[in-house]
Amino acid sequence: MKLSFLCDAYRQELTTNVTKAIRFWQEGFDTAQFFNEQSLWVEAIPHAGRAFEIAEIFVTNKEIDFSVAYEWFYASTLLLANAFNSLGYTDKAYEVMGLAIERFDRELSLSDVEQKLVMDYLNKLHWSDNFSSSYSENKNASNRSNVLSLQ
Repeated sequence: MKLSFLCDAYRQELTTNVTKAIRFWQEGFDTAQFFNEQSLWVEAIPHAGRAFEIAEIFVTNKEIDFSVAYEWFYASTLLLANAFNSLGYTDKAYEVMGLAIERFDRELSLSDVEQKLVMDYLNKLHWSDNFSSSYSENKNASNRSNVLSLQ
């Protein structure tokens, strides 16, 4: 499953209408956060996913302050990964974290970005609880399966 929460037409509209995109990001993020706090992760995922994708648009388009765009993308990443992880979809949580890391890696190659800030977010993603615990669980599970297959 490819992670996609916005249809192409809606993505295009939000790409060209920054005010609307900001409002929809805030609504999506707040709604996802509310559902996450209530342990209603299935309900949180579509809202967190939309916030994640809209925040990525902000990072790409550079229409809002880069530090805000990076923070919103980072926060949306953690929110979406947490919802997936809480449902036991560790592969999806891991995929979300990996997509965010790849996106920040691409930012490093641009000359007009604040390199230190991007590196700070990359480090935070690499060392976040979601990424670390997912990595440890996946590593332990693969180690267990290797041991089981050898017996």
